[in-house]
Amino acid sequence: MKDAIHFRIEVSRKLLHVSSIAIPASYWFISRELALWVLLGCLLIAVAVELLRYHHAGFRAWFRYWFGFMVRPAEWRRITGATYVLLGALLTVWIFPKPIAISALLVAHLADAVASLAGQRFGRKRFLGKTLEGSLAFFLTAFAVIWLTTRGPGGISFTAALLAAIVEACPTPKFGRYELNDNLTVPLLTGAAVWALQALAQVS
Repeated sequence: MKDAIHFRIEVSRKLLHVSSIAIPASYWFISRELALWVLLGCLLIAVAVELLRYHHAGFRAWFRYWFGFMVRPAEWRRITGATYVLLGALLTVWIFPKPIAISALLVAHLADAVASLAGQRFGRKRFLGKTLEGSLAFFLTAFAVIWLTTRGPGGISFTAALLAAIVEACPTPKFGRYELNDNLTVPLLTGAAVWALQALAQVS
């Protein structure tokens, strides 16, 4: 029963995570400048929520009542994944060309959710910090996303998806009390991999 409840909560979290594909989907239809301004505004609101959650007991109680089931235990003592989603999206849109940014954000939001649910449901064997089954689901989803959105050679999509899956499976770096979040590392490193591989293909 406990495992079933945990899985349902994880499904709720990941459905919210998948809803973040609205960011790259919207970016497809608007300019880079508008996307940056919208993401910056949303990030500032998220930071304000984080500060209120830390320093205002009444707001913290309200937040826990309405959104507490989606917050992991460790996130009560650090920045939530939702804020990292916005930071990762802002940096990804700012750094990379539009098709690569859209591809990287779709990988971060869709492949990560698929991997988490597959790992929770079918995971048996360990792979780095995650399950082999979850990492395989991530890789397959990422490969499909990169290939469909960039329309580049299959080898680039395969290699970028493999690198992204390894990054997602590895424990995120820690700096004292602070730990990076894969909502930040996955889109940035996926975008960097696709960009670098495309550049190498053009040179060769």
